Amino acid sequence: MELCRVLTIATMCLLNGKQYENQEYVLGELGKCPASADLIVLPHMPFLSFEANNVTADLKPFADYAAQNRAYLALAMTERDGDERYATAVLLDRSGAIVGRYRKAHALPDDDISLGEDLPVFDTDFGPVGLTIGTDFYLPEVYEVLRMKGADLITWHHYPERLRDHSMWEPLLMARCVDSHVHMVTAMYADAATYIAHQHGIKMAGAAWGRSMVLNRVGTPVADTGYEDGIATATVNLDKRKRDVWGADFRTENIFIVSSYGDRQALAPVAEPYTQPQLPEYAKRTCRLAVGYLPREDMWRNGEVPEAMLRLIDRAAEIAPDLLVLSEQGCSAADETTSRVMDMVAEKAAELRCYIAISGIANHGEQSVCHVWDRAGQIVYAEPIYWPRGFEELEVFDTDFGRIGGRSCGDLYTPLLDRVLALKGAEIIVDPSRMWGASGRTNETMLRARAADNGVWVACAHWNHSDPSLRSLIIDPYGQVVAASKFQRRGLIHYDIDLDDKRVYYAGLAAEQREHADEGMAAYAHDSLPQQRKGWREMLFSARRPELYGIIPTVNEVILRYRPEVSPYALTEEQRAAIKRAEVKDEPEQ
Repeated sequence: MELCRVLTIATMCLLNGKQYENQEYVLGELGKCPASADLIVLPHMPFLSFEANNVTADLKPFADYAAQNRAYLALAMTERDGDERYATAVLLDRSGAIVGRYRKAHALPDDDISLGEDLPVFDTDFGPVGLTIGTDFYLPEVYEVLRMKGADLITWHHYPERLRDHSMWEPLLMARCVDSHVHMVTAMYADAATYIAHQHGIKMAGAAWGRSMVLNRVGTPVADTGYEDGIATATVNLDKRKRDVWGADFRTENIFIVSSYGDRQALAPVAEPYTQPQLPEYAKRTCRLAVGYLPREDMWRNGEVPEAMLRLIDRAAEIAPDLLVLSEQGCSAADETTSRVMDMVAEKAAELRCYIAISGIANHGEQSVCHVWDRAGQIVYAEPIYWPRGFEELEVFDTDFGRIGGRSCGDLYTPLLDRVLALKGAEIIVDPSRMWGASGRTNETMLRARAADNGVWVACAHWNHSDPSLRSLIIDPYGQVVAASKFQRRGLIHYDIDLDDKRVYYAGLAAEQREHADEGMAAYAHDSLPQQRKGWREMLFSARRPELYGIIPTVNEVILRYRPEVSPYALTEEQRAAIKRAEVKDEPEQ
């Protein structure tokens, strides 16, 4: 099949309400799509259904529309197969024939459906397409599988959840596109009334989001219905890339993205059967989490004593942190001065009775290693930066208050690295970084998505360079920034956290319901308000299906589209030997 890689996409936003939940309304809205559309996307319509053994006849009105308009049509509805009920997305081609069906393969507590057994992609005359439905969106594994199976475009067919919480959708949409290198099409519902967020405490579910969108490969909406019903249309070129100026480490997307090298075996836990880690009995479960920030000229370098950094550590005594995170540096443990400064950091950790995390110290055969000193001044963690070469296993470690994982700088752009740390029980992820990416705001958005996807605290220490949106940050498990540094200053931020205060989710049925009315706040009330429950991460991780993710810890032709086969940062054995320290004392205690 000869592919035409420039296409016009139309995505529909329907009105939410019982009076609109019928085929006549949907077909009427469908008829408003522009005749130029090559692909039309409808939201999930659970109120419509088809029989598994009668799909052609049941979908005939939609197939006829696709044929008459010579357009692909992607839609989702209920599929009945005997006693089973599936949420199924169907892709129709330009002749109205069925290209393929995707039965939703994951269920969160409110998804009362049978499950499919595959995450397929479907060939079209413009390229492979992946389909997702509803709560699939909260599982980044789904999108990584689809991209590794070759999807150039992924649809998200949604139906309003019973509590309309959209607080993290924009960062997550960017992360799905950036990680997958795909265009994404969202198909949603809008409320007829003014958009307003939910407020569970007064039994108000909030309004449907609207915002059916076409997003490019870096998560920028190129068409958007806004917070209302209608049609968003965009013409996209699936092959368009920026000019490569980066050589072997090529970057050709619209924004700066760090490629990830290595054999991806460290991601293997994503595809393995999951058992919730048994954490030890900690001395306490609260933590004063602190991040120190400095201008770049204060970076710790070989042959120099980083006086500004050491003074900042001393200043931390004023806030008495349990964990202090500093940026990625530029020194080597093999350097005599650096070795001496490492001993000074150890002494200060013992004096403060505080864990200290610093990256960018070449050690153990790696060019940048995140070191963590414990309250006694002992190095208990030494995790290399992952993206330049990769390595076999990602590690976490236990403190006296909780479990921590670490990554550095451009590791932010390795999809599912944070997921592995979370699967291993990490409750806090430290990110000592030099990274600014395309912009400080882009970096912040991706950090927020990692925190929200995994229900973890993220502490990121940046250098104060780049634009004013680049800040050192502490982000909570909801993906919200709770502390941020000042611009081009030296200082400390901190936040007190309780690791037993679990992120909430919504499911079941609340004991009391607010009566719906046509006017006022009661217009946003429904008779199915869910309960608020603790334990979002545990709920989500139990819904994962690792048996469907086997492709993830591999390198295939799709992965190699965005990186050379051999890392430009690969080290020879001679180079590794030159980096290694002679002193055994810097090995983490086991």
